[in-house]
Amino acid sequence: MAENKRYTFKKILLASVWIMLSVGLIVLLVAAITRKNNEAITGMEINISGVQNTYFINKADVLKILESVHGKNLEKADINSLDLSAMEKGLEKNQWIKKAEIFIDNNNVLQINIDEREPIARIFTTTGASFYIDSSLMRLPLSDKFSVRLPLFTSFPTDVIVLTKQDSSLLKEIKVMSEYVGSDSFWMAQIEQIDITPEGTFELIPKLGNQIIRFGNTEDYQEKFNNLLAFYQQVQTRTGWNRYSVLDLRYSGQVVAVNRDQKEIKADSLLVIQIMKNIIADAQKKTNDSTNIQLTQSAENNNIDHSRAIEDVPDENVAGNKVPAEDIKANNGMHYDAVQKPVAKNVIPEDVKQPAKPVAKPPIETTKKPAMKKREPKKETIKKVEKKNDEVPKAVMPSKSDY
Repeated sequence: MAENKRYTFKKILLASVWIMLSVGLIVLLVAAITRKNNEAITGMEINISGVQNTYFINKADVLKILESVHGKNLEKADINSLDLSAMEKGLEKNQWIKKAEIFIDNNNVLQINIDEREPIARIFTTTGASFYIDSSLMRLPLSDKFSVRLPLFTSFPTDVIVLTKQDSSLLKEIKVMSEYVGSDSFWMAQIEQIDITPEGTFELIPKLGNQIIRFGNTEDYQEKFNNLLAFYQQVQTRTGWNRYSVLDLRYSGQVVAVNRDQKEIKADSLLVIQIMKNIIADAQKKTNDSTNIQLTQSAENNNIDHSRAIEDVPDENVAGNKVPAEDIKANNGMHYDAVQKPVAKNVIPEDVKQPAKPVAKPPIETTKKPAMKKREPKKETIKKVEKKNDEVPKAVMPSKSDY
């Protein structure tokens, strides 16, 4: 009996110890949590997983969204004041954020992990609006930060967000086409854009080759692309890229090519010639613009006064106005007209200042020059002589008495 009581007492004592330890641990844990919640965060780390390091949303955008949800600045904010779940939902409302995860690590650092949506195609509607779509067919707005090189689709029939069954099916086909073209470097380089016809089929516009490629729908799309590649390799490289106006891939196992008629070939040739002429004219215009540069003249050059045309100067070519060569030689290269006005060639106006140049002394003549007879001064009379062929008269030297 005594042994049973002793055993029962041990069990109660052991259970009490364990209870006390558990309560102590709980108290310590609650105290630690309470203490941590009363502390402030020591920093923030924002990690964004983008498409090939191309981010349509940056860290500043993420921080702005978080602060709008929190209501104030997050720097050194108290941990217990942060609603992490609400902050995650606020981030995921952004169209470019696929998933957000927020937690606080042991160092009280706020960790923010963002998974960004990946656009796979850019679409233009019939009204000219444009948007991206991702692999989940989520419509994404254009970004002012980046413009991704993606397969381009035109003439999508509607702008509304809620699509009809037919438009939703067309959007799925766009996804199939864009993923295949975007994953192949050759087709990304060759296909300029993909037009959507009113019937909901596709027409490819190539970069190399002036033709329309009728693709149809996405049924057997891989086979169609393989047939087109075989046609490029076996036919078009030998016949030329502009011989065919239409390539039709809608028939199973074949490519139907439509020859371009002579009018289209001539029109293309004329268009190429016109483009070349425009390029040459534009280059010529730029050359002329670069040569017509007005240089700034110095103040010294602005003082130059061009010599004026003097009227009523005798023409030495008219009979009776010629002076014998002996008289010219006797007057040191100058000759005189009937009114005693010496005329010399290449005379510079008096108001032009030019640097003095050394003047070569004339050779000394051994023979004595005949003395010139002095004529009595009389009124100068100038006879008007008709100018021949609008010749510009030569400049006239001042009279002998002036120098």
